[in-house]
Amino acid sequence: MHSPRRRIVPALALFVLSLFATSALAAPPPRVIPGQVIVKWKKTASRAAKAAARSTVHGSLKREFRFIGAEVQRLQGMTTEQAIAALKKNPNVEYAEPNYEIHIDVIPNDTRFSELYGMRNTGQTGGTAGADIRATQAWDLFTGDPNLKVGVIDTGVDYNHPDLAQNVWTNPGEIPGNNIDDDNNGYIDDVHGYDFVNNDGDPFDDNGHGTHCSGTIAGVGNNNLGVAGVNWNAKIVGIKFLSSGGSGSTEGAIASVQYAIAVGVRLTSNSWGGGGFSQALLDAINAAGAAGQLFVAAAGNSGVNTDVSPQYPAAYNSPYIISVAATDHNDNLPSFSNFGATTVDIGAPGVNILSTFPGNRYEVLSGTSMATPHVSGVAALTWGRFPLISNLQVKTLILNAADRKASLAGRCVTGGRLNAFMSIAEPDDTPPGAISDLSTENPGSNTMGLRWTATGDDGSTGRASRYEIRYSTSPITETNFALATLLPGPDPKTAGTMEIFEASGLAFSTSYSFAIKAFDEFSNAGPISNNASGMTLGAPDITATPTSFSAELLTGATETQTLTLRNDGLGTLDFSIPTPNLSFGTPANPYQPLQKDEADTRVGPPVVDSTSCAVTNCSACSAWPPGGPTPLPVAQQSYSHPLPTRPQCCCATRPIVCVSSAARGW
Repeated sequence: MHSPRRRIVPALALFVLSLFATSALAAPPPRVIPGQVIVKWKKTASRAAKAAARSTVHGSLKREFRFIGAEVQRLQGMTTEQAIAALKKNPNVEYAEPNYEIHIDVIPNDTRFSELYGMRNTGQTGGTAGADIRATQAWDLFTGDPNLKVGVIDTGVDYNHPDLAQNVWTNPGEIPGNNIDDDNNGYIDDVHGYDFVNNDGDPFDDNGHGTHCSGTIAGVGNNNLGVAGVNWNAKIVGIKFLSSGGSGSTEGAIASVQYAIAVGVRLTSNSWGGGGFSQALLDAINAAGAAGQLFVAAAGNSGVNTDVSPQYPAAYNSPYIISVAATDHNDNLPSFSNFGATTVDIGAPGVNILSTFPGNRYEVLSGTSMATPHVSGVAALTWGRFPLISNLQVKTLILNAADRKASLAGRCVTGGRLNAFMSIAEPDDTPPGAISDLSTENPGSNTMGLRWTATGDDGSTGRASRYEIRYSTSPITETNFALATLLPGPDPKTAGTMEIFEASGLAFSTSYSFAIKAFDEFSNAGPISNNASGMTLGAPDITATPTSFSAELLTGATETQTLTLRNDGLGTLDFSIPTPNLSFGTPANPYQPLQKDEADTRVGPPVVDSTSCAVTNCSACSAWPPGGPTPLPVAQQSYSHPLPTRPQCCCATRPIVCVSSAARGW
């Protein structure tokens, strides 16, 4: 375990506790439809004048509003901001403005929505703002298809839960309770799904796990109650093969996949696993894939690398599977989550997830089981938004849209966490705007502070998807930008917000140039920023007193020692506090549990009734007592004699002391 890095500025180190106040969150700016502009003409503008004005912005007429003398123009090769600036200078234009995107209130009124950090993370649970699946941005565009069916293969579903009932599938071809297979699909009375544990048409959840997963996929949104699912509208098909105790069989799993094919679900959500490799189950998954389905599966909760120790069904080699790891509210991989660079596809929120539970309740659960329905919900959202695409195209959109995270690099195929918005966003070719105020500040020995104003994803509006921050010892241009050294940058903030970042890993006393490009969600690159230059400080000069620590302690004992660090160099000193090296001795008398009145059979070394002393000079004792022993003339000899007998002369320390053995003062 590594301790946090510390920094010492020149001169003696000081430790200061600082308190920072945060300002209120600003409302997000209105979203502009890229590549379009609304123009109001002056009454005196001729047809030729209008055409000439359009040509200056490479615009074409999209729609005309004759009653107000305005029109919508499509733009080519020019941002909305650039076109508006040019048109406002034209004497025939009364005004020019963006074509804003208008939508319903994307923040649902569900009473416990604020607890769903996985959907919208503002840091409300103590995590990192923005560590979420971008659900509210996705809901700007689409909230779900009420006719799209999602099979939840699990412990069943509480189809009476008030936050689910509206979104539970009802089989239109089945008459409840008549014990007849009315729709001839091979299953009797399968009104809301099927129960393969009890082999009947009632998949009611007697465990809770399946209901919890269902709420994340399609809890009714914006109903002023409880939670909101990724889909505010979709149809959950309850497919029960796990018992009230949470266990099932390969046979039940295969039967469940077969049922999902029979009733025509678009995908299944599978928050379960275990058992060995089953070719029959893999064949069933591939058959469902051939029928157009996706199989979204939990990677497992053993904290292992499934490339080495595969856990099924998530680790099956099938193109129709999306295997899901868990992330927490900081976008980190929790210790329980399985991972695998080739066998796990993507991460999704799976720690402390609030969702529906049987009996009109809500519970918080953790696991890759909770991460999986987030991905299942986004798959359903994507299919609802683009109903004509294939299952493999849906998978590709989801994986390509993942937000890359350092904590997931090398841990899954995408190296990223689920992004609902990017999965359903329509591509545009409008790049982010330029960053023109990049500056350096607070140089260190191997660091340099950078500051700039965030640009947008479409010109100067919205929020860019990522930054590329690069540095070099020579000026950076558009031509050599890609050759400069890349730094891992922060997630972009909303346009107009101040960004502060520290570049690290630099050399001492070196002059550097820095430049940034912003990229949007479709990898459209904005222009290169201005160059900002700065020089790092010299090497630190450390003095440490003392140079090492050591202590011998009994169990439970403590000791405090002081280390003084001094830096007399020009630069800053970065250091880490290592974990102490510990060694444990073996006790002379090891612990032996004994019952009351039981004899202790341990035997120690024999004790001799004698004494020893180091004799240096006993001449002063030669006459005491009369007839006493002759002093030993040789220095540093050990002298011992049984007690009590005659007096002995012992000169162990200065001043010389003559002691009688009868005193037993050894």
